[in-house]
Amino acid sequence: YLFLYPSGLEITGYGNTIAEYGVLQVTWQRLFKDDPIENLATYSKRFGEQVNLPFRGKVALTQASLNSTSITLRNVSWQDESCYICSFNVYPDGSSRKQTCLSVGPEGEHVEVVFGCSATGKPAPTIEWDISPGASHLDQTETTTASNSDHTFTSSHNVTLQVPADWSGHVDCLLNRGQTGEKQKRIPFSLSAGRPKAKDEGGLYRFGIALVISAVIFIACMAVAAAMLRSRR
Repeated sequence: YLFLYPSGLEITGYGNTIAEYGVLQVTWQRLFKDDPIENLATYSKRFGEQVNLPFRGKVALTQASLNSTSITLRNVSWQDESCYICSFNVYPDGSSRKQTCLSVGPEGEHVEVVFGCSATGKPAPTIEWDISPGASHLDQTETTTASNSDHTFTSSHNVTLQVPADWSGHVDCLLNRGQTGEKQKRIPFSLSAGRPKAKDEGGLYRFGIALVISAVIFIACMAVAAAMLRSRR
């Protein structure tokens, strides 16, 4: 997963290949509808990291290797709305590539936040949620339960909320509600400081968040050397 924040208006794209041998060069490119492909940056063992002159200061190779690469675009604007290509030059099979297109739009008034809660016990703990005002439910998964070698069970549950961009509140994870061993764990959350904050109050839960905003995109590129592409955005 990629966690993206509105501060700085940056986007990061990741590319990787499952080819272990024969990768000679990795290239990041940009494609406009009516224009030829532009090379943004390349990496090879011979020449190292190379960002083309027109894009220096705009494009940065934040990870560079022959099987895993990433770039960051700084100060994203309307002019950056185009398609981006991750290309692996593999010997002797040629080039394997995948493109994903970036659509730039205004920052929304709401963001989506995913909270996760996990607890271990015997019998399997139940999990419910109590949400502070200002947030609305978008989706929640079914509780999943896994058995452990010590004959206990681990229950996990996620909930997706839509909250205002300046929301400060909390989400309570309620364990075994109305039963013996009932517990409550609070997950504080604030967007007012620009980035979300989470606090672990005892280790009974794992907390993860994902912000969905416009003007950012996750570019996933997976190339298979033996003529098969396998990718998922």
